[in-house]
Amino acid sequence: MSQGGSIAYHLRQNKAIERNLFVDLLSRVGRYVNISNYSYIGFGGPFLEDFKHLHSALRISKMISLEMDPNVYKRQMFNRPISCISLRNESSGDFLNNYEFDNEAGNIVWFDYATTDITSQLTETQRLVEKLGHGDIFKITVNASPTALGEPQDRSKMLEYRAEVLANRLSSYGPAEVTADSVATKNYPKTLLAAIMSAVKHGLAGDPSIVLQPLAAFVYSDGQQMLTVTGVLLHRDEIERFLEQSRLPFWSFFNADCLAPKSISVPVLSAKERVHIESMLPEAGVEDIQNALDFYTASTERVAQEEMSNFVNFYRMFPWYSRVVL
Repeated sequence: MSQGGSIAYHLRQNKAIERNLFVDLLSRVGRYVNISNYSYIGFGGPFLEDFKHLHSALRISKMISLEMDPNVYKRQMFNRPISCISLRNESSGDFLNNYEFDNEAGNIVWFDYATTDITSQLTETQRLVEKLGHGDIFKITVNASPTALGEPQDRSKMLEYRAEVLANRLSSYGPAEVTADSVATKNYPKTLLAAIMSAVKHGLAGDPSIVLQPLAAFVYSDGQQMLTVTGVLLHRDEIERFLEQSRLPFWSFFNADCLAPKSISVPVLSAKERVHIESMLPEAGVEDIQNALDFYTASTERVAQEEMSNFVNFYRMFPWYSRVVL
């Protein structure tokens, strides 16, 4: 939490898209249960933007922000945008030790980790799920950049070194064997996703009446590659009804098993480029857009096509940034 206190998350477009997708997801879950009665618990950062967004979009008014850094906590006291946010100057670990969740009213918990201590984060994920109950929703965000695993003196053995480091860090949450492929940049988020799913299953081991229904998993990069996964805890015999009423199987970004995350990586566009591209949507495809532009919006044609394909999928969630004089 403390390391995220100086990061301007509200200016990071891929994370902003992922945040908007989270609100969209919760609104769909709201077709099944009254989300506005839930408590929301998360890491607010200095500006508490996520809290304001969730309150505005979903009318959630029971909110708790956790912040370990005393200085960031003071900034939160100054910047608190709405009065219904309870600010707590404590770590997520201490919070889990001390807090009794209201499993009757329902909870949404987002642990958005800014540090790279995946071992403690997986342990906290298990502890969190152990304390949550039926109908509760959790979201876990972790650093998914393999550079966090360090570098050996002999760089020719980079992947083997990182595989060994990760195997030790994942402990009982990891697969029987962590290979060099497991820590390659494109595969590392999938490896971590499997470990988070394992931690959740460990957390559910004490209550066979509750099962996990995965909802979404995304990987994105705004400087550092990040992985985020969301799930809901339900009784096994209600899953079919939940999916039918929420209509999540018809949501383009629904991830029913969370075996692999979906990528959010959109191009950096000028205002003129974006207006021109959006004027062609939703009918135009990537090839139509590229032909109309007659240039690439990334360093290579392949990357430009991948990012433009994501833009076509996510453009409704894409934030607008502008200069405002107050």
